[in-house]
Formats: sequence, C-alpha cells, structure tokens
Amino acid sequence: MFFTQRLFKPLAALTSVLLFAGAVVACSSEKSTGPGPALAPPDSQPHRPPPPPPGSHAGWHVAPTGSSSNAGTASNPWSLDYALSGSAGKIQPGDTVWLHGGTYRGKFKATVAGVSGKPVVFRQYPGERATLDVASVTPSGTSPGDAFTVQGQWTEWWDFELMSSDPNRTFSYRPNMMINDADNTKYIDLVVHDGGNGFYNYENTSNVEFYGNLSYNNGWQETSGKGAGHGFYVKSGGPALLRDNIIFNDFNYGIHHYTVPGGSLKNMTLDGNVSFNTGSVTTMYNIQFAANILVGGEEPVSGNKTMNNMTYFSPGYGVYNLMIGYSSTQNVDLTLTNNYAVGGQNVLTMGQWNRVSASGNQLFGSGGIVQVMDASLGGYDWKLNSYQRDPLASAWQYNGTNYAFASWKTNSGLGSTDVTVPTSPLTPKIFVRPNPYERGRAMIVVYNWGRQSSVSVDLSSVLPAGRYEVRNVQDWYGSPVTTGTYSGGSISIPMGGVAPAPIVGGAPHAPPRTGPDFDVFIVRPVN
Repeated sequence: MFFTQRLFKPLAALTSVLLFAGAVVACSSEKSTGPGPALAPPDSQPHRPPPPPPGSHAGWHVAPTGSSSNAGTASNPWSLDYALSGSAGKIQPGDTVWLHGGTYRGKFKATVAGVSGKPVVFRQYPGERATLDVASVTPSGTSPGDAFTVQGQWTEWWDFELMSSDPNRTFSYRPNMMINDADNTKYIDLVVHDGGNGFYNYENTSNVEFYGNLSYNNGWQETSGKGAGHGFYVKSGGPALLRDNIIFNDFNYGIHHYTVPGGSLKNMTLDGNVSFNTGSVTTMYNIQFAANILVGGEEPVSGNKTMNNMTYFSPGYGVYNLMIGYSSTQNVDLTLTNNYAVGGQNVLTMGQWNRVSASGNQLFGSGGIVQVMDASLGGYDWKLNSYQRDPLASAWQYNGTNYAFASWKTNSGLGSTDVTVPTSPLTPKIFVRPNPYERGRAMIVVYNWGRQSSVSVDLSSVLPAGRYEVRNVQDWYGSPVTTGTYSGGSISIPMGGVAPAPIVGGAPHAPPRTGPDFDVFIVRPVN
C-alpha cells in the first residue's frame, strides 16, 4: 500500500496562473446530471433501510458504551466489535445494524456476512454522528496497520465517519482506513479523513462499489520531502465501481488505480467522481508526483472505464491532473469519455495503450493540455473532445514533441473532430448528480466561470417538497451554506467558499481555498 515514485518526467514549471477558460461547446449556467450518463449500481436496486420506528425491533443497535452481554436494542446496545463478528449468530442476512452517536476507539475487523439479495447493513443512526477514531497504537518505526477491514461478503457500510486523531503525520502513525477484502460489498456516503490511505481495495475481490464517499486529508509527509497516501488506492480483479465519490486535499494521489508487479487492474469503472487539489498540502516537490486521478500501474490495465469525472486544481497547484497510464507499462484497453478536467501544468497525460476510445472530454488549462506518450496510435479512437487553450501554443504533445493544435492533429493523426478556443466562458458550469441510495440527496459541482457571488441550481428532479440544507464538502461538519423550504424550481447557493477542514497534525502547506472559483456541495432533505 505504499507510494511508488512516478516515472513521468514533469513539464517545466509554469509561471502563468491557470486561466479560467471554457471549451468551444456551450458552457452555460446549466444543470447537468454529470459530464455524461451515470451508470447503474452493479447488482440489485439500492437498499434504503429506514430508521426503526419507536417501540419496534427493526434493527440491531450498537453504541460506544455497548456490551456483548446486552440485548442489542436501542436502550441496551451491543459493542461495535461484537456486532462486527456477527453477535454470536444473532445478526442474520438482511439485518440492519445502527451505529449510534459517539466515538468508537480502536481498530476494527468485520467478519459478519449476508447473502445475495440480503446484505447485512451497518449504518449511522439518522440524526446522530458516529465517529470511529483509529489513533495509532503502534511504536514509532512500525506499520500502524489497517483501521477497519471488511472480510464479510454481502455487506454494506453507510454514513459514518472514520478518521485518526493522532497528530503525528509520519507513516508510522497513519493507519490505512477503510479496507475492502471481500466480494459483494458496498461503501456508501462514508466520511473518511486524516488517515494513511483513505480507502483500499484488494485485487482478489469482485462486485465492489464505493459510492458517494468523502475522502480528504489522507496521507503523510515522508522525510524525503515527498507526500504519500491516497484518497482511494484501488486494485481490482473486477468488476468494481467508484461512483460519485468526492476526494480532495490528500497528500499524494486522489484516485490511485495502481498495482505493483503481480497485481491486477481489471474491469474498474470510475464514474462521476470529483477529485481536486491532490498534493496541495505537501511540498512543491511532491506536487510533481501526484495526480487527481491515476489509472495505471506496473501491471496492464484492462476493461477500464473512466467517464464523467470532474477534476480541479487551484491556480498555481498541480502538475498532472488526469494521468491515464503509468510509465512504460503497456496497457490493454480504456474508455475515456465525458470527463471535465481543469488545471495543472498538464491536464491529460496518456501512457501506453493498445486500444483507447476517447470522446467528449473537456480539458481546461494554461499549460500543457494533452500529452500522448504512445508512438503508435493505431488503436486510438479519439474524437469530439474540446479544449480551452490558445491553438497556437505548443500545448499538445505527441511522442515527446510539443505542437500547436493543428500540427498536433496532423502529426499524431488524432482529434480530427476536436476543437479548441482561447477564451474563457463567463457563465458557470454546474453538474447535479442525484444520489440513488438516498432520496433527495445530490452532489452539486460548480465551476464558477465568471466568479459569480452565487449560482442558481435547478433541483426539481432531486428534492422533494420540504426543508433542505446545502453543505460544502470542505466543511462537512460545519454549518450549512444555505437552508430553506423547497417548493420547486431553483435554489441559490452562495459561492464565497469556506476554509477547508484543517489537517490533523498539520501539513507543510494549508490546503487552498477554492471558492469562489470552484466548489462541491451536498444537498439533502432535513428530517
């Protein structure tokens, strides 16, 4: 699970800041479900266990003060460890276990299992805050291990918080947080922060979904000056799905779909994720060895779909934004569609691929736009992409040579239908992605071209009538940025921005404030 230094040679440092610019396609103040169509969950319809009604037994209960000798009721709850072991067979397939508010301390392993169509669901009790705090318990110089390991099939993990309050940011004190080591599992709307790697998935697993999770401030500072640790470190034997997750301010990569020799990178779908300002908290040296999204490692990638994702670097931050392929590894096949990427010294870097289908991507930046490492592009189907950049700038690279846009198309044979424009749009680009697991909840991503003080967002296909709140993900446990009573149509969201959540133990650099230029929000009903 360790960081391996990337072998791409970074572009020369740029002195200009990022132009907030737009593609030739219309970039208006529009609502969109994402840069492209969303994928359905990989197996059955989403499970939405409601809170148990008063006076009835509609689930089991755990609390920080619970005990294995208790009855597992709301008034007489179990301990979390006891429930994770199956509670001596009392927890059956299809059951829900509610985590009540408070702080659970220690490291955890889940062996309880469900069956197909009847998963066991562990979920934070509505209206309460359940925090699993995994501070280091190991001596300096030894691995802190894993905070929460799931080994039981057909289980789902919802809503709760997993973090480490240990102020020491060295490797010896940063446990890897949520570890999947089982088939047929789902991780939904979790909040994971200030660990080593936020999420980790073993390649010997299949039918795994990570949906709607927040992963931030994960990683550590190495003595060499590099940062390490990722928001998501995901290998895969497949199928596996990362969808609508929000990743930011981690010490190294946001999404790290990578493996060492002997591992597996098969049948992974990255759909509708938001990854921004990866590496921004570490030394400037490390920013050259990080990306918001990496697809590639020391074994070939096959069956990958990277689609509808949204990325961002604040001006002056980031070298690689989308890194699709690693070093000289020859990969098999990739679909790269409808991604919306802004910033960094190189917005899109392509490694070695036998087959690539790239279309509908929108890339924005003031440095390098596309860097294609392959010399032979016979397996590339590259069309209908759009860029913001001066077409006369040498911002498109093929086989080690930088070209102006027209010359790049001629020399590479790519992008005959691609277009670029040199100017910035003036109206916001807004994406709204409804949450299929929680009615009325949605992710809102705003690229605030024109730097408006507020934006209008149509939520008629998302919110039911009634009270709602909007939270900025960078201050998730702070106050909502706006609240109200919804009766249809659009709502106004302020774009002044917030101070990002502080990093436990500190970092070489404070994370940059993204507002008013860019922000990510969650809207959800109240009660």
